[in-house]
Amino acid sequence: MEERKLLSSFLAESQKALPSRRMKDSYTEVLLPLGSQPELREKYLTVQNTVRFGRILEDLDSLGVLICYKHTKIHSAKMSPLSIVTALVDKIDMCKKSLSPEQDIKFSGHVSWVGKTSMEVKMQMFQASICKSTHP
Repeated sequence: MEERKLLSSFLAESQKALPSRRMKDSYTEVLLPLGSQPELREKYLTVQNTVRFGRILEDLDSLGVLICYKHTKIHSAKMSPLSIVTALVDKIDMCKKSLSPEQDIKFSGHVSWVGKTSMEVKMQMFQASICKSTHP
């Protein structure tokens, strides 16, 4: 409890006391090496050998929190005085029907809007398509 009280001393007293931040300051990319690390891939597979989408959603949630902490980072503090939670997910657009367990997945995102008590994070997930072609 004492540690939390100490952390509260790092909080800004007003909006004007906060440093200005840009979207690119919070930009983060993370690679999930499903294709290149078979031992990790097993943790993401269903019994039908497809990618567990719930596990991907957990990773996106964790990335969103990480991006928020990066945006609100106070360099003089070892820990953040803030508690960040996911309130809602507005929309998920899927361009492919399923994810390949044989390929790495790249996640990226950044803070796109900030209010007094909330912020919006936009994230993308990308997995390259495997295109097989035959050449004579």
